[in-house]
Amino acid sequence: MKNIQTMLLLLIALITIHCRDTTLDPGKAQAPGQAATGYGSSDYRHAEVIRKNYDDGPTGYWLYLPASPAPASAPVVVFNHGYGGWNPANYGAWIKHLVRQGNIVIYPRYQEGARTKPAEFTPNAAAGIRRALELFQSGVLDIRPETDKLVIIGHSYGGAVTANLALNAAKLRIPAPKGIFLAAAGVGPAVSGQEKSYAALPESLKMLMIIEKEDTVVDSVFMKKVYAESKAIPLTSKAMLMHYPDGYGADSITAGHNEPTCIDPDFDSKDGKLAASTKVDATDYYCYWRLADALIDCSRNNKGCPTAFTDAREQTFMGKWSDGVEIRRLSGR
Repeated sequence: MKNIQTMLLLLIALITIHCRDTTLDPGKAQAPGQAATGYGSSDYRHAEVIRKNYDDGPTGYWLYLPASPAPASAPVVVFNHGYGGWNPANYGAWIKHLVRQGNIVIYPRYQEGARTKPAEFTPNAAAGIRRALELFQSGVLDIRPETDKLVIIGHSYGGAVTANLALNAAKLRIPAPKGIFLAAAGVGPAVSGQEKSYAALPESLKMLMIIEKEDTVVDSVFMKKVYAESKAIPLTSKAMLMHYPDGYGADSITAGHNEPTCIDPDFDSKDGKLAASTKVDATDYYCYWRLADALIDCSRNNKGCPTAFTDAREQTFMGKWSDGVEIRRLSGR
């Protein structure tokens, strides 16, 4: 009963709408919009996203495919939602960004309400991934997944699922990821869904983690554990960064647990609560999208590695207010 109560508390925290004040002070500097070029930018290769729903329970999934133009093949990103956040609309704008760049996105459901135990999350996600790849192999879809270029992204409990998938890829019968991105990741008091140790994460893995300074849901305990235990991964291939609030401009930058969420109603499954900020902002463009893009390029092509890992000035940049003042930078190690 205690475990159920703690998970319900996590769910309540997740479904609390994380809104920012949309009444801007015209006398203050404005936050930057999406860049036209570079990582996190609107320099897209595809104009359309095809959505396919195979959600039939906790091993269900959604597929998102690039189109206009339709490629013959595309690399794969798996996106793992947070606890209770299985409605893809919660991350719709980020998913659209990834797909229009040319990625196939597999979005495992992995959870069916509070009755799905945390220890089941990772096997459920793996089953969803396997099912998606089997669908491609059947020839029903006119696109081939480039599974040798797999990158996995996860928010909140989905970050723990992401680390687990990377650790146990062979046992779970999924492709080994080239890189993983953990966004405000953690398990809170429900630790049964995490592994005892992450020491066996492979040396070849690229790993990037973002901690939110004001995260009161999961804090940073899980990410610090993964970072400390993954000793085989060189320091030039992993980073753990802190994102801070900044109240300088008219639309303040916040640093709570739900910063990675970004609602797009086009992705609404009509099942599950929506937990997101009211709009995409500089934190999405310059922190989550930009650094995830760099990690993806580094993992697949050995490009973008300075932005993701080694160039401190580039890695920590969060954009500038309209008057030229920098938004408070990330910090990390």
